[in-house]
Amino acid sequence: MKTYRGSCFCGAVRFEAEGDLALGTMRCNCRFCRKMRYWEMRLPDPGRFRLTHGTELLVETPRRREDGVDMHHMFCGHCGTRLWTEGDLAEMGGRFVMVCVSALDDVPEAELIAAPVFYADGAHDAWWNPAPESRHL
Repeated sequence: MKTYRGSCFCGAVRFEAEGDLALGTMRCNCRFCRKMRYWEMRLPDPGRFRLTHGTELLVETPRRREDGVDMHHMFCGHCGTRLWTEGDLAEMGGRFVMVCVSALDDVPEAELIAAPVFYADGAHDAWWNPAPESRHL
């Protein structure tokens, strides 16, 4: 595990996340993620995420439905940078935190290029299945 530091564009919100890009990342084909150009690294345990600055500036886009989908997409309310997603889905093993790779600071370009990417079929609420098409993601 590595400790990554992340922040929004303006630097008002900062966090630390323990994970490893080499273990894999994910892009999703759902409408929301396509519009956000989302690329995430799931942390092995939600407790490996620490918000270090800017709690008062956080805004969220919740996604709660009757069928059990419970996700909260966190953004900086000042500059609009998408920072992480947290939620609780049985299909994903319960509670989770996924940080936006684009919000990580000072990650060497070679590490980003080498990070494996899983293209998930979130468009059909089947994140554990590969997306049928991924060239546009």
